[in-house]
Amino acid sequence: MTEGFHVLVKPIDPVCNLDCTYCYYLSKEKLFPKGENFRMSPDVLEATIRQYCESQTSPEIVFAWQGGEPTLLGVEYFKTIVALEKKYAGGRQTHNAIQTNGTRLDHEWCRFFRENNFLVGLSLDGPRALHDTYRLDKGKKPTFERVMHGLDLLKKHRVDFNTLTVVNASNGKQPLKVYDFLREAGSTIKDSSGTRLPLCSK
Repeated sequence: MTEGFHVLVKPIDPVCNLDCTYCYYLSKEKLFPKGENFRMSPDVLEATIRQYCESQTSPEIVFAWQGGEPTLLGVEYFKTIVALEKKYAGGRQTHNAIQTNGTRLDHEWCRFFRENNFLVGLSLDGPRALHDTYRLDKGKKPTFERVMHGLDLLKKHRVDFNTLTVVNASNGKQPLKVYDFLREAGSTIKDSSGTRLPLCSK
């Protein structure tokens, strides 16, 4: 079986609505001229998808979308992405994964993810006190409630999701607390066949 390769696409580069104090990537914005439009242009987006599809020799093509915060681009932008994938995939099956901080998720986003079989990676650093230690918005306000609301919507719409936790000076000291929280939140793992399994008990 021919194997493909994966590319991580950042169509909005470092732009984000959060200001996580451990983030190394937000500072990249300062490398560009003031007023820079970081949104990947339609021409570049189409060329990226076309060339990526053409370079793949496997029967399935996987796209991974990240930022910054990719949901800042809006649902319509990602509808265009899906249309372009269908245009250039040559009949092959495509899969999409998106990494998000979850604070902007709503019913429209979750319906789109469900209808187009997106795997959503949700950034979640543990229970409220641990998550809100570093994951703050631009106004230095906590984000836990908004992330959990996004998680509830993903579940309601039966969107396939996983969680991404940054191990840091705060939650790294309480691994079992973080583990138990993620397990209760519904974070799962997959076995070799792709079947989703609950995190194991202690």
